[in-house]
Amino acid sequence: MDLWRPRDLLVTGGFFAVSFAIVRKRVHHSSLALLLLLLAACGQSGKSAVTTSTTPSASPSRDATPSPTPLFGFPAASGVTCPDLASLGLERALLNAADQAHPDRRDVILCDIRDIAHPRSLQALLGSTSQTFLGQNLIGYIALKGGGPSSTADQVTSVLTTLDLTTGQTAELASSKGIALAGSWSADGSSAAYFTDAGGVHHYWLKRGSAAPVEFSTPAQVLGRGGIPDDESLVAFSPDGKYVVVVDTAVNRLQAFRTSDAAQVYAAPSGGAGGFRTMAVWTHTGDRFYFRNNSGVYQWDASSGISSFINGLKWSTPSLTADDRFVAYAVGTTSTPHVETRELSSGVVTALAPWRDQPVFVAETTLLVWEEAPCNTCMGPYNWTGKTLIVHTDTRAESDLGIAGWRFGPFWPHG
Repeated sequence: MDLWRPRDLLVTGGFFAVSFAIVRKRVHHSSLALLLLLLAACGQSGKSAVTTSTTPSASPSRDATPSPTPLFGFPAASGVTCPDLASLGLERALLNAADQAHPDRRDVILCDIRDIAHPRSLQALLGSTSQTFLGQNLIGYIALKGGGPSSTADQVTSVLTTLDLTTGQTAELASSKGIALAGSWSADGSSAAYFTDAGGVHHYWLKRGSAAPVEFSTPAQVLGRGGIPDDESLVAFSPDGKYVVVVDTAVNRLQAFRTSDAAQVYAAPSGGAGGFRTMAVWTHTGDRFYFRNNSGVYQWDASSGISSFINGLKWSTPSLTADDRFVAYAVGTTSTPHVETRELSSGVVTALAPWRDQPVFVAETTLLVWEEAPCNTCMGPYNWTGKTLIVHTDTRAESDLGIAGWRFGPFWPHG
């Protein structure tokens, strides 16, 4: 079965949040039954204490470099090797199980640069979505509780939760009925936004500070249809947390809201010759995001509003360098996907090797990409091989990240 291509590789602070992911995950209403089965397999219960802890494992080996703030003794993980985080300039990262031969496996693994030889299993995150590093030692995520093989989406509860990596404690901050399809946290961790599917209706939630979540957009009825490559489920905050953008192609929505009062500041047209408004990404500086339709890429700016940006480009899963100088994106064809980088000021485009997809910048000249391959039995013409590659954009050199069967998730930079 073909894997829908989630934007599962997340930058800390929710700038590119799925989301891992997903997290930013591209989850369609036709996939809800599978999610419910996975929930049942995970054995998650709707009854959970507000604060819990994980049973400690043996302490790290003596040859591990001590951390300034020691990690809690999470259980050691088996059957997985952490990648070389130092070469990527990263301190911590999450890996999510994505073995197509074992689709029921939902493990979440913590890799730490100070003890890279000993990956740790984060059992509290099993089957969760919208994972984000809110700080070096704090992970935010959405836990899905309740449900079973015969349950419907409205029998599942989505719970905003944090995990403290130094104490092993989780804290439940808010909950909403239904399965969370996308979510994000503001960079400072003070706000969160997400949308849920409950009984075929999408509800959009904004939580600010200690206040209860409020609905910040009109609920939308989902009409049945199959998924397509242009589909996206996304919630993402601007870097300063003043705005949040929501993309929900299942109901033809791309909207932006001001977080201080939940007022809508932009709503893209839906349908027509332009097709879906999709594949949005915030810049790191300024209150501006890009998105595209069938005609090309557009930009919305809090000061100047909407304008055309790149005519004719149909990008997917865009990712910006930290200085917003370059953007990397996937370009799909009828048979062979590839990744391009573009210098935004000059428009100079560099095409990378074919059969590459899902680019994410982890440094100015370092990309992580998925390796794709033709597939005659999939829903589309190609499918992820399970490999993640490192691409150095200055030399175009490639190497295997070494995590086949795992998705590289949210990360925390070193230094």
